[in-house]
Amino acid sequence: MNTMLNVFQTFGQNFVRRMQMPSIIVALVFAIIGVSLAVLGRRVARMVRKSNNIEDNDSVLITFKAIGLVCLFISVLIVVFRGI
Repeated sequence: MNTMLNVFQTFGQNFVRRMQMPSIIVALVFAIIGVSLAVLGRRVARMVRKSNNIEDNDSVLITFKAIGLVCLFISVLIVVFRGI
């Protein structure tokens, strides 16, 4: 029982220490921006085009989703190369 408690305590300490690293914080910010751009891309395209009917191949929608994907890719690269 005591060993299990030590495992959880060590995991918690390492997790908190890792989350306080500046590179991980920057990666989280990029990931949040990327996901929000990808999710809200259609809504922004509706506001830009002033139309409720946005096709899947609309250039504004594709641009926002691409920028979101690039932000997510940057966050993964930061975590892989700086977070280790």
